[in-house]
Amino acid sequence: MSFPTITPRHLVIAARAATPLCPGGLAWAVLQMDCSASAAAAGFVVSLCILTMAAPKIRTADLVGTLLAFTTLLECLHAAKFGSLDDMRWQACVVTAGAVVLLLKIQHLRAVARQDAYVPLRYLERRQALLGRTKRPSAAWSEPSTAERKAA
Repeated sequence: MSFPTITPRHLVIAARAATPLCPGGLAWAVLQMDCSASAAAAGFVVSLCILTMAAPKIRTADLVGTLLAFTTLLECLHAAKFGSLDDMRWQACVVTAGAVVLLLKIQHLRAVARQDAYVPLRYLERRQALLGRTKRPSAAWSEPSTAERKAA
């Protein structure tokens, strides 16, 4: 008997099934267990991994921002419940979000380097489509001439 091959679609379905559990578990850990900063950061990373796998068409940076807003809401609820704000736990989640965004930027630059390593970075604006700007043609920048290379 052969087993079906696991595809990325199966992983997305499994992540979507686990999606309510991760932010719910993070909320339970912060509000009921009063977890430590490192446990909250680990829960943030696990929740982010599940969310990015569950929503492959949504930008990861948007999911990071949404989860960070959710974490901020949890800290406000914790402060309302217990009367004190645990800023170390919130800061640990912010630092974790920053590290994830930094890794996303590095991943994007690596992909650009694989495509065309000699395009100037100022022409690689990813938000042009969102802002309704037209994309500059690749001929908009020119290779430096031999005289310009020797002068530099």
